Amino acid sequence: MTTTMTSFAVSVGVADIRRCPDVASELVTQALMNAPVAAGEVAGEWTHATLSDYTGWLRSDQLDEPVNRGFCKVGEHCRTPLQLMAVINKPRIALFAHAENNDTLGTLYLSTALPIVDTTVPGRVQVVLPGERTGWLSRDDVVIREGEEIYPRAETGTITGYARAFLGRPYLWGGTSWEGIDCSGLVQLCYRMGGYIIPRDADQQHDFLPCRIDRAAMRQGDLVFFGSQEITHVAMALNNKEYIHAEGQNYNQVVINSFDPADAHYYPRLDQIVWAIKRVAV
Repeated sequence: MTTTMTSFAVSVGVADIRRCPDVASELVTQALMNAPVAAGEVAGEWTHATLSDYTGWLRSDQLDEPVNRGFCKVGEHCRTPLQLMAVINKPRIALFAHAENNDTLGTLYLSTALPIVDTTVPGRVQVVLPGERTGWLSRDDVVIREGEEIYPRAETGTITGYARAFLGRPYLWGGTSWEGIDCSGLVQLCYRMGGYIIPRDADQQHDFLPCRIDRAAMRQGDLVFFGSQEITHVAMALNNKEYIHAEGQNYNQVVINSFDPADAHYYPRLDQIVWAIKRVAV
């Protein structure tokens, strides 16, 4: 093993972060394209990564040099130093190789943010990828942000709308994308798109949020934490009875359940182990 500490960025659409440098090791989280990584110890084909919200091991070939924001081509002969970012606002989109045809370089996922270098092509924008590469995104799949506020505050209805877009997607322990997602990953992702940066794991999210809510006062956007002896699960309220969550025991997918015993989607086990309800947007 060798030890270094260098800044990199995730160079694939979604990278697995594992507890140990082994493909069979526990998947602790995932990181999306262009996520910053402080790379430390190297073990064979693996690098120990420190992310903004987690640490673990990922394959070294999924890292590359971080993106340097450059000049944005906004006219035929004009290159202006604009800090434009394309933020993906669809659950899953294509990364195109060229401005016009549909050859793809891969797939990108909700909340990924990449600097724009060309806005002159109708229907697409050119973005910079880690490793000094470029690609093209459909304008319909992104929102364009200027400056540092790439995730502006949104209403809770917008946040729960992102969560609803994941209905039926598979549960994956440690997952953070359309390909598979866990309970706290869904909550963190949707609230990121709504302008709130919250921790990765359910117990961390609970401890991070100070505003506790009585169950009778639950409303859209509140987070419901579950557990018998410790917090083991989190869901997002849709109204005063229903909640959406990535559930990995009975459903193995993103589903809507209810606290109303008369509702067909009532989930007795979770109704009995509500730990706390916290409000993010106060």
